[in-house]
Amino acid sequence: MRTTSRNSVVVAALFLAPALAFAQSASFQVEVPEVQIQAQTPPPAMRVEVQPARPSASHVWVAGHWRWEHGAYVWHGGHWSRPPAPGSVWVPAEWVQRGGGVYFKDGHWRAPQAVVVAQPAPAVAVYEAPVGADVTVQAAPPPPLVEVQGAPPFAGAVWISGYHSWNGNRYVWVGGSWSAPRPGYAWVPHHWKSSPGGWKWVPGHWRHV
Repeated sequence: MRTTSRNSVVVAALFLAPALAFAQSASFQVEVPEVQIQAQTPPPAMRVEVQPARPSASHVWVAGHWRWEHGAYVWHGGHWSRPPAPGSVWVPAEWVQRGGGVYFKDGHWRAPQAVVVAQPAPAVAVYEAPVGADVTVQAAPPPPLVEVQGAPPFAGAVWISGYHSWNGNRYVWVGGSWSAPRPGYAWVPHHWKSSPGGWKWVPGHWRHV
């Protein structure tokens, strides 16, 4: 398997020095180019991460993601990070499967009102709730975590709030994300409902309005 990019400098910046994306300075990566990965399969499903206590009100959660290293997909766990400047927004790393190829775009900080190189924006899909079996748990779920949404990626974006999921042994937090709107529908968040038999899981869904 080999990796091709616009030039070797971009590859080095994306794979050999990922810490640049989290640098505590006033500089910003305005636009991060995609890197094509010559793979027959896309990366594995995203892992469910448990966020530790937030260090301070200024810290932003940087979600974990898969990277391609030494011929295999390797998971890089999420962490709390302080933005390089007030109002800067974290743009998560992204994998896109398109036209038979797999593309990777590294995460980066975006400055408010930054001038972005004019390129077609990647399509953002309408969020669909994961399919799961009926779940009833005796233990009450913990209070929802306070999430930092950041600026909407585009006009009309819908925030899908995070939730506590039951993994069969304990509750784990699944972070929220932005979704493209579904015309004529409103999003009803995931939640746990108290019942005589315990706490019943109610998946989020789109409700016609």
